[in-house]
Amino acid sequence: THLSNRNIDFADEGFDLAIRGRAPTDSSLIARKLEDAELVIVATPGYLQRAGTPETPEQLAHHECIQFELASSGRGLLWQFRHQDEVTEIATKSGYGTSGDVLAGVTLARNGAGLFQTYRFVVQRDLESGALVEVLREYGGCTRPFILLYPHSRHLSSRVRSFMDFLVEKLRK
Repeated sequence: THLSNRNIDFADEGFDLAIRGRAPTDSSLIARKLEDAELVIVATPGYLQRAGTPETPEQLAHHECIQFELASSGRGLLWQFRHQDEVTEIATKSGYGTSGDVLAGVTLARNGAGLFQTYRFVVQRDLESGALVEVLREYGGCTRPFILLYPHSRHLSSRVRSFMDFLVEKLRK
């Protein structure tokens, strides 16, 4: 088991499968969708008291928006919004960012560094406890897929197949 947010080479590195937050561009891989994970924008009550609560995505230009940078390109992910069934993406800015670790971005948000767009399941407990607050809820509802990837050419052991079946079944609920 290895946890990382980088593209791997299945042949050279000996991995059996990978889970990614987007569909692959490599056609030599089999992609099996696990789920669509809901995105939310969160901040601490203290940050919102200090900086104000944005009412629209355009107001994010006046906020610290913690960047999640893709390891493959070094570019920040665009933040996604849904309003009246139309999805838009906005480039945000901040002096804070993380590359390859969503939990580092959550840690920055928990410590009042700014707003962060992440998966709801990652911050659900923080939302329930009040440590983080969801903002721009009326622009929510966007998701990103989680995809299970493995190479066409690889014979998967029964142990790996059982793990894949477990993941698919668990995330279906």
